[in-house]
Amino acid sequence: MARMNVFVLALALLALAPMTAQAQTNVTGDWVVTIDTPQGPQSIDLVMKQAGEELSGTVVSPMGSVEFKGKIVKEAIDVTYNLELQGNAIAITMTGTVAGDNISGNLNFGGLGDVPWTAARKKAGAPAANTAAAAPAPAAASSAPSPGGSNNLTGKWDVTFNMAGNPMPATATFTQAGEKVSGTLASQAGETPVSGTITGSALKLEFTVATPQGDLQITMTGDLGPNGITGKASLAGLGDADWSATRAK
Repeated sequence: MARMNVFVLALALLALAPMTAQAQTNVTGDWVVTIDTPQGPQSIDLVMKQAGEELSGTVVSPMGSVEFKGKIVKEAIDVTYNLELQGNAIAITMTGTVAGDNISGNLNFGGLGDVPWTAARKKAGAPAANTAAAAPAPAAASSAPSPGGSNNLTGKWDVTFNMAGNPMPATATFTQAGEKVSGTLASQAGETPVSGTITGSALKLEFTVATPQGDLQITMTGDLGPNGITGKASLAGLGDADWSATRAK
């Protein structure tokens, strides 16, 4: 009877062995990642190499390429990498679930909140996904000045960026000459010159942040009202954040 039990156990282990071998998903290869932002999808490329549960590779976006490390346990994937913005490292974490040639999950941008992302394994000969950054949608233009004629931006402003409910404070100093706007924006990432235009109450500001992976283009659009400014900030290839500003006291 004991020999029979050992024989049955051996058969059970042999039967389970193929299942165990198949339980570990292999994601080695090229993937096209789509990040779901409020202004529409943004695409980047992900090149992954898997060794057991260890992952490595590169993320390729309009900013350039950056290396990453990660893990995959069965279908659960976890990838982290850093973006250098004016000498400050911003941690990006991508978690998700693999289902065959597709992945879905959430991307966390430096603790400021999560946005959904999906990925599909790239077919042989498919072009790179990031040949051009998606154009940010402009804010709705308004030709009417703000009440009280207070549509002149010149002065100091307290700015708050908000991504998925997480506020990040900043300050700005603007100078307006006609419809032209110039100035500086200061945050935990440093101080950056900005320029743009204001038509009626519709504001558009643009500036570039130098990173080791290349220049990051940021566009801020908004509407100037009696209580301040509200709008959207678009980080090319990374997503969007709400922002607001009030005059500094």
